[in-house]
Amino acid sequence: MKNKSSLAMENVTIRTKKPLKTLYKDVKLPVLRTLLGSLLYLVGTLIVASQADTVAAISVGKFKDFSPIVTYALMCILGYVFSYASVVADLGFVELAAGVRKKIWKKTMRLPYSYYDRESPNRVLSRVTSDPEYSYLPFKLLQLIFTLLAFLPIVLAGEAAVAELTPYLLIGFIVTIGIMLFSARFSERGAVYVAGKLSAFTAFLAERFGRIRFIKAMNSEEKENAASLRCIEERYEADKYNAMANTLVQFGQTFLIFVLFTVAFLIGSMLIRSSRVQSGATLAAFYAYGNNLVLVFQFFAQFPSVFSATKGGSKKIVSILEEQEEDPDRGQSEFTAAGDLCMDKVSFGYNDREVIHSISTHIPKGKITAIVGPNGSGKTTVLRLLNRLYPDYGGNIRIGEAGNEVSLRAWRDRFGVVSQNAGLFEGSIRDNICYGVRDVKEEELGAVISLACLEDLIASHEGGLDFNVGFNGEKLSGGEQQRIAIARAMLKNPDYLILDEATANLDPVTEEKIRTGIRALIQGRTAIIVAHNYRTVAEAHHVIVMRNGTVEDEGTVDELKTRNDFFRAFAGQ
Repeated sequence: MKNKSSLAMENVTIRTKKPLKTLYKDVKLPVLRTLLGSLLYLVGTLIVASQADTVAAISVGKFKDFSPIVTYALMCILGYVFSYASVVADLGFVELAAGVRKKIWKKTMRLPYSYYDRESPNRVLSRVTSDPEYSYLPFKLLQLIFTLLAFLPIVLAGEAAVAELTPYLLIGFIVTIGIMLFSARFSERGAVYVAGKLSAFTAFLAERFGRIRFIKAMNSEEKENAASLRCIEERYEADKYNAMANTLVQFGQTFLIFVLFTVAFLIGSMLIRSSRVQSGATLAAFYAYGNNLVLVFQFFAQFPSVFSATKGGSKKIVSILEEQEEDPDRGQSEFTAAGDLCMDKVSFGYNDREVIHSISTHIPKGKITAIVGPNGSGKTTVLRLLNRLYPDYGGNIRIGEAGNEVSLRAWRDRFGVVSQNAGLFEGSIRDNICYGVRDVKEEELGAVISLACLEDLIASHEGGLDFNVGFNGEKLSGGEQQRIAIARAMLKNPDYLILDEATANLDPVTEEKIRTGIRALIQGRTAIIVAHNYRTVAEAHHVIVMRNGTVEDEGTVDELKTRNDFFRAFAGQ
């Protein structure tokens, strides 16, 4: 039995009634290139169509030598050259897709951190890579509309038979438009369906390829094969639906060709019998013109389905573009980091579910503060609030007297972060140490390398500082990655340092090296540590115990050992 969930459409809601306006705003539109491409296509088409009489003469054997055939061949070649010169319009379409791609990428960088709690970053991937391809479809139609507007007067003025027969062709065109309008709603649903499944499939593959070593280590190849087959099957269902929608569109196009045949020969022969058209040669002329004209009509008839496909395929992009951006520069750009880091009645929640409940606590300046508590107590969320990754909270977070009025950029510049995930990018060791930091002098870099005990790591890899660490730092061990992350935080020289499980999952020897680097890093700084290792917490001057999104207790290590049951168990007593 087929899994019904595999047939579910992605539920995408957009607020605007003008999604294409949102999509194209601030993007360079290829209107002039489209016009130029249309004119070139028109010239090529007219060159070929001008040989209609020659075609008629050749078809009935009315030529004395091969010169008409040679002339016809040369003119066709010239016409096709002009037609293919319309690639200037295609280059405009590619430029448009690139512009939309840049726009959506910039938008994703400006979205608040909370957006990625709702949407997997891997799912957003295809919105940048694939979905912008829908953006230029309407301009392909615009190209053909330009061609049509220039082409019709020339055709109608050129042949009486064409003028006589064109109204019948237009009637067929109107019927075709009706068919296309009917298929348009299916085209939109198909585009939304395919875009959603492509996003899910891209996210699935990105996650699996990023963990291929773990999959093999766990002997999970067959399990992942089964999961991937389900994803492929869901993508197949989406493609199948879209193919059926496209079949309706193709039927409309084929119907228009049928109309051309009918008008040219059936109705044309009736007009000859009534003496309204003088000869079959003029019908051949009409058919020669009409074959080119019908190409324009075909694409023009696609407008409803192309418009719907563009709207559907770009729906998620538009919904992303409608999201509220962070404004990192709104507020004070300068402030004095004097005094303790305090949370005053701070509350925060995800999707209307409150997880931090009116917390009031302080982190002493120049001291080490550890935050402990059971899993799910809100420790990591508090770290993100302190760094204002979640700026939409209730209450106030302040450094001394400076609080919510400080801009996000100025606030975050005062913080350095070292987490369990070192956050390395493909590139050199140098690039990763200097990531996100101002221009660095060699002597500064050398001093940081020494403090973070990186000399042996750099010397052990060919190329030294220029050694490429690989995707996500995969060419380095976990301990080596953490040491680079510590060096990066040192180079930023922050006033406040956040350490989120920075020594987790390391062997004792490596952990001791990392702890040595951390001691150098926190020297003279305010440090906030989350750790499940009592050895790390024991060095803290101040400890906060959290439970169920609240501060259960706080004090020194010795004070909490005497009065807090959780901390006593945490310390192994």
